[in-house]
Amino acid sequence: MLDELQDFLTARPGRQIIGLDAKLIEGDRLDLLEDATYLENKFARRVSRNQLSDKEQIVYFHCLSKINSYFKSYIQPLIKQGDDISVIDCAIQEKIITPLYEEILTVQPMTMEMVMGMLYFLTGKCHLRWK
Repeated sequence: MLDELQDFLTARPGRQIIGLDAKLIEGDRLDLLEDATYLENKFARRVSRNQLSDKEQIVYFHCLSKINSYFKSYIQPLIKQGDDISVIDCAIQEKIITPLYEEILTVQPMTMEMVMGMLYFLTGKCHLRWK
């Protein structure tokens, strides 16, 4: 499991590395840019601080894996069919952020903002597409 975490912590092979800013611009989500950059960096710092804790690493893997899967299952179809950003943002909150936050909170103190940071971290590492 910890080996698989490295797949999420590095850029996804086979995709052009353009970073979080360019991904959000490409997906016409400039409205998210400031908060997304802040939260992505906040999560990256937390990962760096806790890199020696197996428990933390397992929690991160679980969260990143779920976010990756749910984004592709629930959010990408909405983006591709051109749904309004309010519908997309609501789906992100209802399908990913809130359920994952409530699940993780039982084993690890974490804020909803940290869960959002994970989503933006995956975006920056080219695992998630916003177009």
